[in-house]
Amino acid sequence: MNPAQNILIDFFNYETFRAGQEEIIDAILNSKFVVAVLPTGAGKSICFQIPALLSDNFSIVVSPLIALMKDQVDSLNKKSERAAFINSTMNFQESESVLNKIALGKVKLLYLAPEKLESIKFADRIKGLNPSYLFVDEAHCISEWGHNFRPSYLKIKEFISHASIKKIAAFTATATPEVVEDIVTQLELKEPKIFVRGFERENLHVNVVISKNKKKKCIELLQKINGPAIIYTSSRKKAEEVAEHLTLNGFACSYYHAGLPSAERRRIQEDFIEGETEIITATNAFGMGIDKKNIRLVIHYNIPGSIENYYQETGRAGRDGENSFCLLLYDEKDLTIQNYFISTSHPNKDLIINIYKAVCDYNRIAVGNLPEKELIVDEEYISNYTGAKINKGILHTTIKYLESSGYLTRISGYEKRDTIQVIISKDKLKLFVNSTSNNELKNVILILLREFSGGIFHSPIKISIPKLSYTIGIAEHELKDVFNVLDNLGIIAYNPSIPKETVMLTTARVADDRLVLNYKFINESYINSKRKLDKMVEYVFTQDCRFKYILNYFGEKLDNYKCRKCDNCTTTNRIPDSTSEYISDSIINTLKEADEAISETALIQILKGEHIKNSLKLFDYFGACKNFSPTEIKIVIQELVSNGKINKNIGSKNYYDIIHTTQRKTNTKKSNEDKLSENNYNSDLYLFNLLREVRKTASERFMQSGYLICPDNVLREVVKNKPKNKYELLSINGFNSRMLNKVGNEFIEVIKNYLKEKQDENTVINKSSLPQNIIHTQKLLKKKYTLKEIAQALKLSEAVVSMQIETIIEYNPVTDVSNLFGEETYNQIMVEVKRGYENLKELKEKLPPKITYPQIRIAAAKHKFSSQLLA
Repeated sequence: MNPAQNILIDFFNYETFRAGQEEIIDAILNSKFVVAVLPTGAGKSICFQIPALLSDNFSIVVSPLIALMKDQVDSLNKKSERAAFINSTMNFQESESVLNKIALGKVKLLYLAPEKLESIKFADRIKGLNPSYLFVDEAHCISEWGHNFRPSYLKIKEFISHASIKKIAAFTATATPEVVEDIVTQLELKEPKIFVRGFERENLHVNVVISKNKKKKCIELLQKINGPAIIYTSSRKKAEEVAEHLTLNGFACSYYHAGLPSAERRRIQEDFIEGETEIITATNAFGMGIDKKNIRLVIHYNIPGSIENYYQETGRAGRDGENSFCLLLYDEKDLTIQNYFISTSHPNKDLIINIYKAVCDYNRIAVGNLPEKELIVDEEYISNYTGAKINKGILHTTIKYLESSGYLTRISGYEKRDTIQVIISKDKLKLFVNSTSNNELKNVILILLREFSGGIFHSPIKISIPKLSYTIGIAEHELKDVFNVLDNLGIIAYNPSIPKETVMLTTARVADDRLVLNYKFINESYINSKRKLDKMVEYVFTQDCRFKYILNYFGEKLDNYKCRKCDNCTTTNRIPDSTSEYISDSIINTLKEADEAISETALIQILKGEHIKNSLKLFDYFGACKNFSPTEIKIVIQELVSNGKINKNIGSKNYYDIIHTTQRKTNTKKSNEDKLSENNYNSDLYLFNLLREVRKTASERFMQSGYLICPDNVLREVVKNKPKNKYELLSINGFNSRMLNKVGNEFIEVIKNYLKEKQDENTVINKSSLPQNIIHTQKLLKKKYTLKEIAQALKLSEAVVSMQIETIIEYNPVTDVSNLFGEETYNQIMVEVKRGYENLKELKEKLPPKITYPQIRIAAAKHKFSSQLLA
């Protein structure tokens, strides 16, 4: 029997390991780096506790949960003291007591909150104790692509480097392959062994019910399924409301959320664990670290924001191996609050600019100044300045965006040191040492000279207060007092490090209207959150095995898997293949006919034949699916999205378009583009389209039609006048202050960028380099992306992409454009071009309706510049 098996039996009272545990323990004992993804209830804590107990020295476990720390430490110390924790609830003496026990070899496992790692003094102390391992629990918190990102986790990498810890293992219950990759990157793990195990839970029955009457459904489920139950809601108010309803109907129920006093939360949690309370309604604040094995029912009253959240919470059911049930009650209205959470957790342009201004103003930095000092990031001041509640997550994200755009850099806690410089000459210092009667001052100066020699006269020297106080033999506060006295005497310049979060400006402060941000980078996190929510909706409507969907999501690809327990595996109420094919056909053809993104509501109205708008009747497939329910149509829509046949646009509402676009039939609707003036037609048409995209985004944000945001006739006037500021914009006939508030700034920015692009077109192109924004397009062009795919990847319209490709062709006429939209289309355009037609409008009239303006622009540019090259 190996040592790990012995500890399992003697210490944990288990005869055998669970699936995956033994191989993970072996990898930790024999490797430097390990990442393990094990679902809730799979016994991941044993995977790091056993190696820690087997090691020669102590090991560190980083965990964000104080309650979980205490529970695990209490469990490990039942036989003898082997574990301890240090967190924010402990005073200095209590923390010192734990560290002294580690030094004496009494403690093998030290649980730490990630915030403790921010202290350089604490890190120095830990380094001196020489830990064997560092284990990161809830490791998904380090990834901004994860579902529960915590900025404090980013300190772990710096702590590892500072403390020289060589063996690291990361654990999480919910991580997609992308998040696992990010964990490896953030912790700088070289060639780690990665384990993804145990996501199938044979005793869990997962089901989805689409329902408007959720309270009634909850009562039905609770009457049918006996045993402890958790009902998760998306808001505190809803948790209280559901608990009150259940109590009125005779159920013993309590509610739990972060708004309750900590003592009350603790009491409710303990009552549930001990069986005093059978049913809890709660937000996702409940459950982390709860070790209750006999939970029989988990209901999601509202849809969670991601598969990760959903699976982590369902995983709290049935940890004893007995049959347990997990129900998701879905109502489309629930998406509103999740979209609200997403929008409020990502800083917009105005907030980023205001936070930048707040940091500069707090530190009294004028526009044009570049200070050498660190700038304090004061959270309370920033909240008051911006008029918004700024949490650490928003603040971290904003600083990261400003850092990526080149305006500032964050100062790590491990870079912060007190600095000292002698500011008098060597002769004067010698005279002072010989004449002073204060032996303490004299002793400190002599040790400084011995430690730092002549360098201390030339520039500020970073010092370690704990190390110097130990060397000199006086307390840290006394040493600081000595430095302050010497500073006041004008002998040294002493600058204590700033304990708060700080940044340094990397360029002189700029005026807010000159702040240029990397919006592509800023949007990535927002789009990732939206995609996670989309995947959750896709899970609701999938006709495949639900466990197969979850397993695939977390990277376990199983083509023929069936759990035989979920509602999709056990029900016969599936849509027949022939029906699904017919509805699919109708959806795809309707989107082709529209040739632009259509909202889910409008698409269903067309297919159901509900003529709320007369224009919908013009579609060929109007009423084609009148005998099918909206839910059946939604199920097929989600299948088409999953299979990559149609595209779902990122936004607050569901808009869909076809992946392989064709031009809408000319008789479907009269194009507004033809109403633009003939003068400068082609370029104004592109600007018109750009402004329509801005209007569409605003339409989704304010939940109003595009006509109410800014009518087409006013939009044409904007295009014609091309205003450069808000005063010129308001002078346009029909454009009012209401429109200005909703789209004014965006219109001005788009027009400014458009005019700059046009100006660049009329100047000689720099042959040595392309603009940065066009380089991304060029890369995708080289990778054989289609025009549609490039537009999707860069979140630009095809019109804008075609203008960029025109610039690329002018720069390099041999650029291959054959993959953009097909050889047949290209040849059709070239036939007309070679006949002498050059004007885009004339070419459009000569060509089939399915051929678009962007395609014509690219083909014409290719012919023009290739001909010049041959000449």
